[in-house]
Amino acid sequence: MKKILIVEDDKFYSRQMVDALSKHFPGLIVHTCESAKELFEYVEKNEYDLIIADLMLPGGEGEHIEKLVDAGEAVIVITGNSDFEYRRKIFNLDIVDYIIKSENERFEYLVNLLHRLERNRGKRVLVVEDSEIFQKFFGKMLSRQQLHVLEAANGVEALKIIDNEVVDLVISDYVMPKMDGLSLLIEIRKRASMLKMPFIAVSSYNDNGEVAKFLRHGANDFLKKPFGKEELVWRINNTLDLADTLRKEHEYAVKDRLTGLYNRYYLDEIAPRLLAVAERYGEQPLSLVILDVDHFKKINDTYGHLAGDKVLKSVADILRKKIRNSDTIVRFGGEEFLILMPSTDIKRAYVAAEKLKGAVKENKIELKEGESISVTISAGVAQFKKGMNLDDLIKCADEALYKAKSNGRNRVEMAKSCEEYRVAAMQ
Repeated sequence: MKKILIVEDDKFYSRQMVDALSKHFPGLIVHTCESAKELFEYVEKNEYDLIIADLMLPGGEGEHIEKLVDAGEAVIVITGNSDFEYRRKIFNLDIVDYIIKSENERFEYLVNLLHRLERNRGKRVLVVEDSEIFQKFFGKMLSRQQLHVLEAANGVEALKIIDNEVVDLVISDYVMPKMDGLSLLIEIRKRASMLKMPFIAVSSYNDNGEVAKFLRHGANDFLKKPFGKEELVWRINNTLDLADTLRKEHEYAVKDRLTGLYNRYYLDEIAPRLLAVAERYGEQPLSLVILDVDHFKKINDTYGHLAGDKVLKSVADILRKKIRNSDTIVRFGGEEFLILMPSTDIKRAYVAAEKLKGAVKENKIELKEGESISVTISAGVAQFKKGMNLDDLIKCADEALYKAKSNGRNRVEMAKSCEEYRVAAMQ
């Protein structure tokens, strides 16, 4: 969000709002005006990502809000009336949301709302609904929340989209032809967890047993028809907020604090899946590379541990930039890094490791002004064989790494066939 317009005739309130937004969104451009006439003069000359407008301006009864919405502007309404029916009427104008003056003295709700809208940009919501009327309703409301909308008429169509595109949230009706919402949910949970793909079920059934079915099978929330626009927006944003929070917590748990790379916890999470694919489909090889910074203890002893940290971060940055998106890189421990390379045989992994070795050697690491050093790495490469587990594969690569160290360092060695590990694993 780059530029917004605040329309408010109370100068003190307007100033407070500008100060709050400037504090939380430093690069945000904020224009202000006090009347409907000024409002449309500003809109004619500028393009705004969002307009925050008082419902009651001098000489008007809210007509300016309708004109803005009809023109396709994203609008948040400011009002002093907290009556439920009044709020419902406001929401029927297809606004983004509203804020109540008496409840927004410190603008916490507004700030959180703008953060939510920013996070919504780029998020893709799949609406699974056989009714065109409801499809249009959902599409209009979700677009107002800065969400990208995908559509499917039933569960079968939805699964095709899910298997081929990125989906951040699914909103699905229960009763549909070909595949209903509950069957769709069961299939989705085989593919993605509640964390990775939140699911909101929608139904006209009032039976609590139906609600329980969805929740038991992994629905994040349940909407009973009929529902208001405000309820829909709150449930969607609350679900996305919770999913974002849980993702952050998960990322915090699986990321190494120093380098920002994945840690061994994540390795234990993802490796079984990659090994299972390689086990099932023999034509899809899987290779593993273990890298080690040469003479790292000497670096710590000579320059200090802070310098050692700089070296590790520098090496991690190079590795992160040079590997493919499909590869997984992990800080394995101390100065060791591990890379899992799906659809890669040992020869190609060896070539990739050689390129990484060269990139690390060429890099200059500035320890302090006027002082920089270069480091080298050694690497061991191994390829998965049927019947192996992760420990077997790591042992193979580790033995190759030991060979690289023994042969002078700053080199890459390939493991032998690892046949002894495969045989042992199958006995």
